[in-house]
Amino acid sequence: PKPAIVIPTKEQFRALVAELRKGHRATGEAADLVEFLAYSGCRVGEARTLRWRDVNEELGTMLITGGEHGTKNLEARTIPLFHPLGRLLNAIRERKKFDSNDSLVFGIDSATLQIARACERLGLPRFGHHTMRHFFCSNAIEAGCDFKVIAEWLGHKDGGVLVAMTYGHLRSEHSAAMARRIVFDVANDEVT
Repeated sequence: PKPAIVIPTKEQFRALVAELRKGHRATGEAADLVEFLAYSGCRVGEARTLRWRDVNEELGTMLITGGEHGTKNLEARTIPLFHPLGRLLNAIRERKKFDSNDSLVFGIDSATLQIARACERLGLPRFGHHTMRHFFCSNAIEAGCDFKVIAEWLGHKDGGVLVAMTYGHLRSEHSAAMARRIVFDVANDEVT
């Protein structure tokens, strides 16, 4: 059996980002990277090669190329600029100076150490870059997005099977919310 995937709750995610933001410049960069991964579903290798030219605000899209080495399946893909993703990219663009549209969005390759230290300070499980991809998938599923669409956003070519099998787990708070929707009762003549 595969080990259980530990996904941050929304409160844990907020606490992690806040902890990273209150540090020095490197932890601020780490916070940007963590938020980006959580809002885009990208792999860290895809994020570290993202250039400003790949962000098309006019069309509301972002091109994921994986840079020189490509994405995991060696195919570029386009994803929507989801609202939180667009907000984050605008904030980064306003905060950072960049030479041209060919400039990289992120100035760091990894936030592993910053994430580990922040998780330790907060008493959280040890989250990592890929945890944020799980977080994105879980939130997309909980928002009612179709598995096939999520798979396309992630760059999967299986029509959503892997998303359903790997990321289809539900956090307990979502499961409880869904359970409240089950109201059919033979003793109750009102079915909703």
